[in-house]
This record gives sequence, structure tokens and C-alpha cells, in this order.
Amino acid sequence: MNATLNLVDHLLLLGRKYQEVGRQRDALAVFTRLSSFRELPAEAAEEAQVRLAELHLKRRRYARARRHLTAALRHQPDNARYHYLLAAALHADERGDLERADAHYARSLELDPHQVRCLADSGLLAIRLGRVEEGLGRLRQAVGRAPDNADMLAKLAKGLRLAGRGDEARSALRAALFRNPRDPRFVKLWREYHFQQVRRRREEERLGDGAAAQQDGPVLLPFVCPVREAPAPAASPAILRHDQTPALAPPHLARVKCRPDHRRVQ
Repeated sequence: MNATLNLVDHLLLLGRKYQEVGRQRDALAVFTRLSSFRELPAEAAEEAQVRLAELHLKRRRYARARRHLTAALRHQPDNARYHYLLAAALHADERGDLERADAHYARSLELDPHQVRCLADSGLLAIRLGRVEEGLGRLRQAVGRAPDNADMLAKLAKGLRLAGRGDEARSALRAALFRNPRDPRFVKLWREYHFQQVRRRREEERLGDGAAAQQDGPVLLPFVCPVREAPAPAASPAILRHDQTPALAPPHLARVKCRPDHRRVQ
């Protein structure tokens, strides 16, 4: 039993180290091996399930993360962080149950109302579910609790844009930039907002030009080039030559002169 406990402690330390330094694949392998042990202490089993859920959330494997979080909640049903992570896994998944995610957000805030990130994420989900004023109230509350947190401000601006209040989003970003003129995080948010506005304006102009062109009528473009017949050659009088060509000159060969005293061999 002592050998098993030593192995469990060793794997826990190794998995924590891998996760801290960003070696997610190695950490996933270690905690997966650890969770496969039959006789495992409750605390070690709970930590293994939670860390596996965190690793799968980073890899966007939301279904697997939900399974591990459900197992972790069996150990601690009243853990606010576990409820928040499960709600985030449901909220981020395209096939997730949003109503269930809203319930876990509410339960997490009920257990620990000082969670700023949970408050902001629940506000975004409330806007998505149609409860606009409630969602914006939560987002403003999150920004009020953490005015120097750029992530909370970004979520507030996103919620205002989803609610169709772009002017309020612009005012909130400008006020934050005025309070933090040299903070690169708030400068980045302001520039990203302007870039999105310009991109949206150009997209609307492009769609407007396309609709206007459709109203004027269809435009036919001559993509096929018509085949043209080649013109017939013009008739020209035949030119006949009546002069005679001169004969070819004989080949220029050197002639050998015969000497008078030379006799031919017969």
C-alpha cells in the first residue's frame, strides 16, 4: 500500500509540473494513467478528474471535460469552481445545453458570489438567452468589481454589441482608455474595436452595393467569345516568268596536264 501511495504522489507531482510548464500532452497522459487506478485516495481521484477537465477544456474537448467535472462533483457537490467549469464547458460547446449552463453559473455564484469571471460569463449567457438587462447588469457589476481587468471590459463591450448598443460599448472603451492611457491591454481593446467597426462598415457597404446591383437588373458578361470565320484570301493575278534560267556552272576541278614524255599505263 505504501508503494502505491508513493507512486500516486509521484504521478501527482509529475502531472502538476507538466501542466504548469505547458506540457499538456504529457500532463494528460499522467493524469489519465492516474485516474485508471482502482484503489486511489479520494483526494487524488478528485484532483485527477479536475485537472483532466482543465486540460480537455484547453483542447476544446468539451464533452470529455464535462464527464470529468461530473465525476469531480461527486466528490464535492458544493464546490463553486467545479460548477463554474462545468457551466463554461456547456456554454462554449455548440451542442451544449445552455439552460443547464445557466443553472450551474447560478449555483456557482450562490456558493461564491465574489467570482468576477463567473459573473461576467453568466451575464453573456443571459444576453444570449434573451435576458438582456439582467446580463448587462451582471457585466457592469463584474467591471465595477475589477475595473483594471481588461478581460472584464472586453466581455462588457461584447455584451453591449450583442444587445445592439454599440455606442455604449464605444463609450465604455473610451472611458477605460482615458483612465489607463498607457496600458497596452486597453489600447489593444480600443484598436480592436475600431478595426471591427471599419470591417463591419465595409461589409455593409459591400452588401448594399450588391443589393443595388440586383435591383437594377441582371448583368450579362460576355464570357464566351463568338467564333468568327476566317476571311477568304483576296484573288491576285498570277505572275509568270518568261526568262530562262541560266545553266549551272561546271564544277571547278583542277586539270592535270600530261607531259610529252609521260606514258599511259595500259
